[in-house]
Amino acid sequence: MMRNLFVMGLAAAAVMLSGVTAQAAEPKRLLSEKEWEAFRVDDDKGRTCFISSLPTKSVGKYDPKNRGEARVFVSHGPGKVERNVVQFTAGYKHKKHSDVKVNIDGKKFTLFTIEGRAYAESEEDDIAMIRAMKRGSKMTVVGTSSRGTKTTDTYSLSGFTKAKGVIDKNCK
Repeated sequence: MMRNLFVMGLAAAAVMLSGVTAQAAEPKRLLSEKEWEAFRVDDDKGRTCFISSLPTKSVGKYDPKNRGEARVFVSHGPGKVERNVVQFTAGYKHKKHSDVKVNIDGKKFTLFTIEGRAYAESEEDDIAMIRAMKRGSKMTVVGTSSRGTKTTDTYSLSGFTKAKGVIDKNCK
């Protein structure tokens, strides 16, 4: 239950990062390293740190004007309870009851979806994905929109380990 509450809060941070203003603290950029950026947000709930990246390539039979921003996040906080939460935003609402498939240099993961976001089933799965992201060079994320359109987003993992280290130090 706590994990679900946190992922909803992280979605709010994602909206903030994408330029939609809310009455919340502005994320402070801690690092920009190759394809990854590290941020920190301090507010009345505590400190949240997260890293994020955009796809280097997106493929699918969709009109780019009808798709929002796809992005990956790994976050800590607020506080010490939630750590190493992996989240993907699709830029569209997922097909109901669909999964998202993640492939990190041959290591495969299946995530559940809520609206336009995807999450791992457990903390152990998050840790396994992060371990693969540290060792990997490329990650592909395959999802299906509510209209049935399949998309494949490819992310570079270049800069991931350094960015992750920054949030590990800033959100202990």
